[in-house]
Amino acid sequence: MFEQTNANVPSRGFLWRALALAAIVFAGIIAFFVYFGFTKPTNPEPLTGVLHAGDPNFDWYKKYVTIDPESQKIQLAQNMAGARIVTFSGIIKNNGEKALDVVEVKLVLFNYEKPVWETVRAPVRPDSRESVVMPLEERPFSLYVETLPEAWNAGQAEMWIHGFRFAKKTR
Repeated sequence: MFEQTNANVPSRGFLWRALALAAIVFAGIIAFFVYFGFTKPTNPEPLTGVLHAGDPNFDWYKKYVTIDPESQKIQLAQNMAGARIVTFSGIIKNNGEKALDVVEVKLVLFNYEKPVWETVRAPVRPDSRESVVMPLEERPFSLYVETLPEAWNAGQAEMWIHGFRFAKKTR
């Protein structure tokens, strides 16, 4: 006498297809934000206006910008592929009165006190997440060297401040 009709109830197949489509769209949106939010440009802009040794402002202010000697850590390790890498880490201290938006660190590998490889890296730069080291502030950093020279016998490695740039505007 009474019959139930399913005319107004969507089928279960449609519901599962709609959920699958919604999950794919959601995953695409998340992937978009992760890709553009966390990837850095492969060729960052060259830094201009960085002060180096010989510049009067560098020679005047270098006593205020240091890598904390107690925090310096240089480790030889293996990456997941089994290759040797060197990790340089420490804390940059800005004990002066000027804000810095670029700090360059020179990394050098030695064999018997003779340098066999060196490079300059910028752990503090304008395009990084925390781009300005304010006066009386500290900034931890880690730098990795994955391509080691064959001539290096893992005897000695050092790092020091190579250059910096005063920030034009602060936070």
